[in-house]
Amino acid sequence: MEQPVFVAQYTFLAVPETIEEERCILGKVALRCEYVIRFEDDGKFYFLLETRSDYEAQFARYGWYIVSQSDFNERLTIGMGLYESGHLAGFMYYLKSGSEDEARLWNSILIFTFFKDFRKAFFPLDNRFQGFFRLDGSLCLYLYDYCPVRRNDKITFEGKKISNLIFKFKSGQVTDLTTKLFSIAISRIRVIQENKHRAVLIPIPASTREKNCIRYQEFCRKLSADIGVADGYEAITLTADRPQLKGTHGKDKTANLQFHPEYFKNKCVLLTDDLLTTGEGFIQTRRKLIEHGAKFVIGLFLAKTIAFEDEQE
Repeated sequence: MEQPVFVAQYTFLAVPETIEEERCILGKVALRCEYVIRFEDDGKFYFLLETRSDYEAQFARYGWYIVSQSDFNERLTIGMGLYESGHLAGFMYYLKSGSEDEARLWNSILIFTFFKDFRKAFFPLDNRFQGFFRLDGSLCLYLYDYCPVRRNDKITFEGKKISNLIFKFKSGQVTDLTTKLFSIAISRIRVIQENKHRAVLIPIPASTREKNCIRYQEFCRKLSADIGVADGYEAITLTADRPQLKGTHGKDKTANLQFHPEYFKNKCVLLTDDLLTTGEGFIQTRRKLIEHGAKFVIGLFLAKTIAFEDEQE
């Protein structure tokens, strides 16, 4: 056996566009080892392969992100990651024996390991926007529902994963993972795809210059490159640090910000933040951007704080 084999497992009729997408994705794979890679149509992939290979460098070259991995035995490594958006479903294999039965056994190991209440990766991996709404006239999208720490009585295991992701993101520790999650989700949003040629990614600045740099500089550089839009990290700068105002009402959250219209005039602004709570920070920043010449604004959030009925006035 010289060429890898793909065993399709689509739950729908594969149209020509799906077959072409399959060809493009699978055509990237050039691993020099025995392997089985299982693809799911939600952007996740699972792998069982020979440890002594350059698979990590190869995956990075493809733009795939490894979420977790561990030794399966002395010879093999098992793990999972995020590849790209699409409808690919099935498993790809290269085995010296050429046996599809052996490949199916390896694939069954992946299914048993990762689809039976899998909890090794303590981060959420869903990569579709969970919520769509309009705020101050702008379309806003978010990936996850966030349960605040004060409501530990309501938080689920998945909620703890979301909290962990947000806290790690704030400290700049999961930039590659959040970049990939946003990239896959954004690729499914038509209005963004249709306006990529005139879009710029701009973060709502953190409360201090140091936090802003840690949280957003690398994230904006990588995500803008991934989705094919301009990097607007420097479009809004802080003239001074200020106290944390997230979740507060009636404060001017743009008083210490300087806007640079050369980055966003007549453009579609993808205004991003880690967490949406009251929405005041987004609204104030959005209005300033429009005032300074932005064509329109779309809000992108990692999570939106859950509004519990027993806390509403």
